[in-house]
Amino acid sequence: MKKYFGFMFAFCVFGMAQSLLGQKGETFPMMLGKNLENKPVTISGKNTKFTVVGLVYNRDAEVELKKWLNPMYETFVKKSESGKNNFDMAEVYDVYFYFVPMISIFKKAVEDFKNGTDKEFWKYIVDSDTDIKMLKKKFNVTDDKEPYFYVLDKDGKIVEWVSGKYTAAKMSKIEDAAAAD
Repeated sequence: MKKYFGFMFAFCVFGMAQSLLGQKGETFPMMLGKNLENKPVTISGKNTKFTVVGLVYNRDAEVELKKWLNPMYETFVKKSESGKNNFDMAEVYDVYFYFVPMISIFKKAVEDFKNGTDKEFWKYIVDSDTDIKMLKKKFNVTDDKEPYFYVLDKDGKIVEWVSGKYTAAKMSKIEDAAAAD
């Protein structure tokens, strides 16, 4: 009997690990929306370069999401000012970059979000109509109070993902995956 329970426990743990690791290699779903500048945005499978996508499913996760904004922006977007000989990380990475608050009340809270966010970020923050429940199920979201980040290759396959509070180690995983191009 002990062997049976030991086997079942190992099987369940292995199954949970597989579901979490199973996201790598899966195709990211197409997402349509508008950025905070009110311009249409498509996050799709086929792109000319890698894509970094951050998702939050709960307003409580916005606080953590905002902690990721500056490091992500500095790493993947901001280019050095012309005429300066600065070495900027954004010049190393050539990726598309989006944050998507998948919060049901986001449409009502857009103005509040804009007021609390630097205008430089607006073109990278997307209001999407993609089905929240479908995304949670597809990505096995267990804690909707933390942000999730995905690195997609040119074919829209997930090559890396992290979740939770910002740490240098998590940022490094994203950077390494985005540099794989």
